[in-house]
Amino acid sequence: MQLRIYFNPTELSYVKPSEQDVYIVIDVMRATTTMTIMFEQGARQVLAAESLEQALASGKQAPERLLCGERHTQTPAGFHYGNSPAFFAQRDLRGQELVLTTSNGTRALFACPAHSTRLAGCFYNGPAVTTLALSIARKRQCNIAIVCAAEYGYFALEDSACAGYLSQELLRQDPTLTIHDSVYGAVTIHDSYPASTLRQHCQSAIDLIAIGQHKDLDYCLKKNGSQCVPTVKSIEAETGLLQLDCIQPVPASIA
Repeated sequence: MQLRIYFNPTELSYVKPSEQDVYIVIDVMRATTTMTIMFEQGARQVLAAESLEQALASGKQAPERLLCGERHTQTPAGFHYGNSPAFFAQRDLRGQELVLTTSNGTRALFACPAHSTRLAGCFYNGPAVTTLALSIARKRQCNIAIVCAAEYGYFALEDSACAGYLSQELLRQDPTLTIHDSVYGAVTIHDSYPASTLRQHCQSAIDLIAIGQHKDLDYCLKKNGSQCVPTVKSIEAETGLLQLDCIQPVPASIA
């Protein structure tokens, strides 16, 4: 089994990614952290939209759904909520269906092979998402790929650092994984920029602080805060949205 990292979703277009492999998609600030907290707060289902238009159209078809998301950190017109993990951490979402579209994270989910296993990973659910990914990969004898959402098509320090953290977690659980060159790079980035320092160095954190969303960073940069792993289960035929459920790995399997 091989472990590989894509620092930008566009890198997937230069290879032939396998439908059988497991993909961990990272958008630390903030989509994959937000998804995790939505489920923690009781959401029945989270649906990922690739575009604003797709999200708005689905809202017309199912008005009971809450439209959530952002473009360039701002809540789009016609949406109920933005993309703030700190906000959703204070909400009771029991039984709710939420549609989420973001500048980078939800698009990265769509960039993976259409019928592949896609898990939403972040610092917040790091041990849980790596445990689940490894369990699936062992059963299938397939590879694991970590896909960084990046920042509007450009390298994102926080996603790459998180990829290094998740790589270390995977290797801690299974040292026999074959390592692609990209893993060494990500681990080096994480060791140079641990989560505790990213708020001072990465542009996404600086942008969030500038708009008063500094509390989001407390969730985005916290390690091992959740056992929830948002997982794409299917594509909704009527809307084309990705339907996600929360899966929790067996607690005893996490060291």
